[in-house]
Amino acid sequence: MKGYLVLEDGTVITGETSSEFNDAYGEVVFTTSMTGYMESITDPSYRGQILVFASPTIGNYPMDLGRMESERVQVAGIISRDIHAILPSREMREEFYSYLSDKRIPFLDGIDTRSLVRRIREHGVMKGWITGTVREDLEWPEPMDRNLVGEVSPKKAFALNSGKEYDILFIDVGTKKSLLEDIEHIGNLKVVPYDHDFSSEVWKYDAIFVSNGPGDPDHVSLENTRNFLRESYGKTPIYGVCLGHQILALALGGKTFKMPFGHRGSNHAVTDGTHVWITSHNHGFAVDSNSLKKTDLRVTQWDINDRTPEMMETGNGMAVSIQYHPEASPGPHDARWFFTRIKKDLEVHHAKR
Repeated sequence: MKGYLVLEDGTVITGETSSEFNDAYGEVVFTTSMTGYMESITDPSYRGQILVFASPTIGNYPMDLGRMESERVQVAGIISRDIHAILPSREMREEFYSYLSDKRIPFLDGIDTRSLVRRIREHGVMKGWITGTVREDLEWPEPMDRNLVGEVSPKKAFALNSGKEYDILFIDVGTKKSLLEDIEHIGNLKVVPYDHDFSSEVWKYDAIFVSNGPGDPDHVSLENTRNFLRESYGKTPIYGVCLGHQILALALGGKTFKMPFGHRGSNHAVTDGTHVWITSHNHGFAVDSNSLKKTDLRVTQWDINDRTPEMMETGNGMAVSIQYHPEASPGPHDARWFFTRIKKDLEVHHAKR
């Protein structure tokens, strides 16, 4: 049956879908990843967004629930050139279609995704609807006004005690499962939500880690987290990834900005001026490097294409963060050195106590 992608500029694109579905609304963004479709659609950083897969296919393998990065599909909708191409048999296609239908996730197939991606690159990220009928009464609220972090952060704190030497306070603002697992390999975790009561927590841990997540790092809902990081700086080492990187910049006096179309994919090159790493990205906001000049933070890595900050740290080593995903999933493993860096830092800080 027919379905439609309606963009806020009035563009209407017709596609195919397998069954009736509820209309979906959100920012229309694209990923250039060639693989990892299950990881992508379940990544909490995509919460509430309509995800366009730039690749002609969204993978060359059947659906694997073991690759999920959270317990549910997080995207508002899926846009693909040819879902059929990834699934070699009718049974496999029906399995994927049934999965999306059961989760009430609308999707459109048969879309010229490369043309759509070019449009987004030229005009910037746009709001959009996936709908079964084109109507005049569609509304266009600002997606970033939603408390997206509140939709994916845990409702209460919990502990992951793996018998390690170090204790880490893990602030979950929408973490991927694989990132949580990698940090758990470093230390015992107390995982807390974004709106946790942080009073007296700072003295109990060897490190604070802020995860990836969706939305605007300057959203009012994250003020609690930003204030805690500001108060904790200099007392306990702080680490951040993706949204955590941006929140840390704001907490220490920097600024962030919304990018025209963001970085989303597993082929983004970053450099420190000497080395180059191919990294996995998923973010629509970035740190303003000029805003860091009057802070303790300095940029130590940047994106080769647009020079946005990809890593920042303080001279005293008490705050270190990266914009990209060291756990990848999907993507290359060039950045796994970041976990080793955290381990070595904790050894040094622990020895000084």
